[in-house]
Amino acid sequence: MLKKKLALAAAVAVASALLLSLPANTTAVNKPATKVANDGRATCYECHDQIKAMKEGSKHARLSCKSCHDKLEGHISDPEKIKPVTLIDQALCGKCHKEQYDSFFKMSYEGAARKEKGIPTGRSPMQDKLLEPYGFTFEHNEPRGHAFMVIDQFAVDRFQGGRFQFKDGWKGVDKSGKTWDVLVDKGKDFKLKESAMAGNPTCIQCKTSDHILTWKFMGDKDPKAKWDRTSNIVDVAKDTNNAVGCIHCHDPHGTQPRVVRDGLIQAIEKDPAGNIFSINGKTDLKVVDFRGFRKIGVMQKTDSRMMCAQCHVEYNCGGGSQWSDGGKVGYTDQRTNHFPLKNATQLLAHYKQLDFFDFKHTVTGARLIKFQHPEAETYAGSVHDKAGVQCHQCHMPKQSNRQPQTILNVFRIYDCDEICLAASQLSGRS
Repeated sequence: MLKKKLALAAAVAVASALLLSLPANTTAVNKPATKVANDGRATCYECHDQIKAMKEGSKHARLSCKSCHDKLEGHISDPEKIKPVTLIDQALCGKCHKEQYDSFFKMSYEGAARKEKGIPTGRSPMQDKLLEPYGFTFEHNEPRGHAFMVIDQFAVDRFQGGRFQFKDGWKGVDKSGKTWDVLVDKGKDFKLKESAMAGNPTCIQCKTSDHILTWKFMGDKDPKAKWDRTSNIVDVAKDTNNAVGCIHCHDPHGTQPRVVRDGLIQAIEKDPAGNIFSINGKTDLKVVDFRGFRKIGVMQKTDSRMMCAQCHVEYNCGGGSQWSDGGKVGYTDQRTNHFPLKNATQLLAHYKQLDFFDFKHTVTGARLIKFQHPEAETYAGSVHDKAGVQCHQCHMPKQSNRQPQTILNVFRIYDCDEICLAASQLSGRS
């Protein structure tokens, strides 16, 4: 009997250690379906059966459709002419998830605003020479928090000649919130010296969730789409009010972990067995197609490597040329919204097969690919990746609040003492 008890205790200890060492996962499997609430949702489900499948039995099942949608009565009476208004502002999620919302907008004074990479004291002093004449040579700054994704994108000198400026000048660089509460458009005739006219609609899609219902899959043209890859960049920018929102990574209907970036979803669909997120030849992503207009990818368990790769990844969003004949590749071509999802050492070969390169170097004439920000590819196959460590465990670690409760800090931080050393102690390493 004593041996059995000791064996059971040992088994429990081992299981507990294994659970502690696993990455935090959020299961997307809903509970058994319950009776549909009598709040009008049954009428919505008559057309939106995919939403019913995700919502019923989930953590958001108790919320009525009216929680996130306005003008539903008019839409039900005339679905073709009257469209519901979908609320996607982070503040709506913040009504229940206040601490996560507050952490999203937390200001880091260690991450300086407008800190350029390509200056003598920057991380890449030779950048201007290496990328000449590419647009990124004009004020390519270090990133700040997610709350500044749109603001910092629009305020740099290379974006449309620097016509978007802080309303309060340098006094406004630490302000976050609605884009046009912080920035001002100086007009089409305003252009700073030594600036560029860069920017395109596809690039904006990873920095905001505002256009998720007005942008067709891959940014293709469609009568139902307000914006596409060829749209006027200033018009798209002026219609962009919020930084990337909660719905980029969390389905609002059922809270399942998800991705929404079309290029990422397309790349996984094309190569579910060989992309950088596949495990044993399979990728944990169920693609849901909404009437041929939009697609989302829903996961069974949280994989923040994939969630973060909606932005922190090499993708092409600009025009370029073909290796084969030098022909121009414009925004009507789907190659201007393309995710390779290949290991970093495979990217050049991939683009040659795709028959695309970004630009010719001014001095050498070499045909070059401008890798945007291939963090996902660089991380893939690394020691930490093989150990099962995911992005959120270091950049959005769980922390205790005053209640005390454990919350996910949505603010990107790097605390080696709290994270790395604790992980090493847990794994028995020093």
